[in-house]
Amino acid sequence: MKPKIGITIGDYNGIGPEVALKALRNKEILKLCNPIVIIDQSLLDKFRRNLDERIKFNLRKNKVQINPGKPTLLSGKASLDYINEGINLIKDKHIDCLVTAPISKTAISLAGSKFKGHTDMLQSVFKVENIVMSFYSKDFKVSLASIHIPIKKVVSEITESKIYNQILILNKSLKKYFNIKNPRIGVCGLNPHASEDGNIGVEDLEIISPAIEAAKKDGVKVQGPFPADTLFVERNRKNFDIIHAIYHDQGLIPFKMKCFDEGVNVTLNLPFIRTSPDHGTAYDLAWKNKASSKSMEEAILLAIKIYKNS
Repeated sequence: MKPKIGITIGDYNGIGPEVALKALRNKEILKLCNPIVIIDQSLLDKFRRNLDERIKFNLRKNKVQINPGKPTLLSGKASLDYINEGINLIKDKHIDCLVTAPISKTAISLAGSKFKGHTDMLQSVFKVENIVMSFYSKDFKVSLASIHIPIKKVVSEITESKIYNQILILNKSLKKYFNIKNPRIGVCGLNPHASEDGNIGVEDLEIISPAIEAAKKDGVKVQGPFPADTLFVERNRKNFDIIHAIYHDQGLIPFKMKCFDEGVNVTLNLPFIRTSPDHGTAYDLAWKNKASSKSMEEAILLAIKIYKNS
C-alpha cells in the first residue's frame, strides 16, 4: 500500500508553496505515494494549473495576504496552522509521514510561537526527550548535537549524556531507516584539532570522548572526536555512514557546499517520519517561479523510502 504523505506549504511569503506543488509534478512521486497538501484555497488557486488529479488537498481557512519576501504576522499564523493540522493528521493516523516546507522563525515569532522551528515544536508536542536533527543525501549524511542556538551557548548545551543518547539514536535510526546493519559513526570535536590533548579546551576530553566510549561499550561502531576540518575531507568522511557534528554550522557548511540542491532534513526519534528540504524560505526567490523543487522532491522520496524500510 502506498504511504499517505502530508505536505505542509510553509511560509507562503517564501518559496514553500511553489516548491511543494512543483515537486508533485514529479510522476515518480505520484506513483509511490498518496500526497495530501495542507494549504489555503486562495493559495491553491494560484497554482492549480497542471496539477495532477491524484493530489489531495486539506484546505485551510487562514486570512491570506501575500507579501513576497517578507515575514509577517499573518504568514506566521498560517504556517503554524499548517503544521498543527499536519500534527493532527499524524495523530489521527490520516497520514503516514509529514514533509514540511520551510517556515520563517521571524514570522512564527510574530504570530506568538515560542518555538524556533518545526523540530523543537514536534519534539515538544510529541513529548520526546531526545531527538536528532540530521541531513541526508545519497553519499553524505550529517547530524547535529546542537541546533538553533547562539555559538556561545553550545558548550552549555552539550553534555556527555546528551551526546551518548544521540549516538544511540543515530545507531538505531540508521539500522531502521536505511538498512545499515552496523552503522559507522564519526564524531567531530568541538574545539580546533579536537582540543589537541587538552591544549585547546577540555570539552572534547571531558564530554565528547566519554560519551563515545560509553556508546562503544554498548556495541556501537563509533569513533572520535576528530578534528572537524579534516573529518569532512572526502577520503575521511567516506569511512563513516554519518558524521555527528557538535554545532549547526560545523556540520551544515560542508554538507550544503556539496549537497545543497539534493539535501534532506530528517528528524530522528520522533514517533513518525518527518522530512523537509534542506533550505529555508528563500525570500529573495519568492513568487518569481525561479525556485528549484529538487530538495523538496528528495524530501518526499526519502520519506517514502524510510516508510518502506521501517
